[in-house]
Amino acid sequence: MKSIVPNYSKSTEALMIEEHDALVIRCPQLGGEVPFRYCRTLNEDLPCRRIMVCWEFRIEISKFLGEHYSIDQIQRALAPPTKTRIDTILELIEKAKKIKEEGE
Repeated sequence: MKSIVPNYSKSTEALMIEEHDALVIRCPQLGGEVPFRYCRTLNEDLPCRRIMVCWEFRIEISKFLGEHYSIDQIQRALAPPTKTRIDTILELIEKAKKIKEEGE
């Protein structure tokens, strides 16, 4: 993995966070095309955890992340999910059962 070091001496004109928003790529998770804006705001206004893999050949993604996000934000965004998909689905099923029981 490439080293990501934030650059805090930013020029607002040269480093607009929206500069790549119109670029489109196929998303392996969704199975369709998405703009870069979707990828950089997916996770509570933080990038998708797969952003480096998906965009590494289209833009200088390490540089982009370093210029626009703190190290803490990058670490939170790229960290693996705390729950698996199965855990999330089972949790939603349990919530739905409780809601149904309370309604009866």
